[in-house]
Amino acid sequence: MKINHITLLVSDKEKAINFYTKILELGSVKIVNQKHSWINFGGSYLHITDNSGTPIKDSFYHFALEVENIDDYIEKIRKNGAEVDDSNNQFFVRDPDGNLIEFIDSNNSFFK
Repeated sequence: MKINHITLLVSDKEKAINFYTKILELGSVKIVNQKHSWINFGGSYLHITDNSGTPIKDSFYHFALEVENIDDYIEKIRKNGAEVDDSNNQFFVRDPDGNLIEFIDSNNSFFK
């Protein structure tokens, strides 16, 4: 079993797509229709939608993604314009709507 997709409610779909594909460099976009977009990353999808109400801002609700070299990834996305709060094999960023994303180094022993 694995996660197929994570759905995020956003206020500006194009701005969110730019953040996830250009700044975080997660993957490629598949547009389903005017309201839904899917970003392929690591064999799963991030479902971006703007048709289900108002995004919840600045909560601790989040999803976590594993990266192989967290230091290199932090450097790359900082160059792309991301604000990174980093510490000990993990870091957090917020998308333009305040959705929280955690990144964990693949060598983090927490889940091993």
